[in-house]
Amino acid sequence: MILLWAGLIALVGAAGVFAPWLAARHAGANAIAYGNSFAGGVLLAAGLIHLLADANDGFASAYPDLDYPAAFAVATLAFLLVLGLERVIPRAMEAGSDGDSPEAAALLGAGQGGGLTPYLLLVTLSIHSLIAGVTLGISTAAGAGVLLIAIMAHKGAAGFALGSTFRDAQVPPRTRIPALLVFVGSTPLGVILGGAAIDAFGPGSGQAEAWFKAVAAGTFLYIATLDIVREEFFPGGTNRGRRLLWALLGAGVMALVAIWT
Repeated sequence: MILLWAGLIALVGAAGVFAPWLAARHAGANAIAYGNSFAGGVLLAAGLIHLLADANDGFASAYPDLDYPAAFAVATLAFLLVLGLERVIPRAMEAGSDGDSPEAAALLGAGQGGGLTPYLLLVTLSIHSLIAGVTLGISTAAGAGVLLIAIMAHKGAAGFALGSTFRDAQVPPRTRIPALLVFVGSTPLGVILGGAAIDAFGPGSGQAEAWFKAVAAGTFLYIATLDIVREEFFPGGTNRGRRLLWALLGAGVMALVAIWT
């Protein structure tokens, strides 16, 4: 089952990172925007309703004497760490346009002119994809299905954003393909490592799962709010209502799944 999960995630990741080159020729911009909005809703609900709630319960079980909302603190720290990796460091390395806010310049100009930005994004996404994969690998069967759906949605959306950045930066294929394959393999590697840890050391008392789920919740919330949803709703456009409906649909699907898991 672990290998099946890893294979599915790898296929979704590969489709995501190489889709921008196909989308530029065949798919419309609206279809891409609706897909990203749906993925943003999925990740937002997965982070808040599933991962953060499970992490909070896990901390309560693993540390019964701890009178502190540790899961929320860990998720907050993970959110801020990814924020620093993806927004602060790139902005320190290159100047944005005088007419844009710093975060808008970093987002809209991420792929312009090449440089280190595509590779910083690659490292950032690969790290928290690895963490999400480990979380899935060590998850119990009851919660693994929801997490698998959330990770696959995230993998495709994040892969598309990463592929778009490499495409806009005109990275040559001999460099682009190995780099993108690192991202594709990061989550499957995490799934296999998590499963191997469970086989080697047993499920334990749940501390590791609680920590990883809290970290994954913070990274999922970051991607949903500052990567996907922000990118789809802050630029101008006339179809924001439809994008909101797709985001609500994605969040609604995850909210319904919570009834049975």
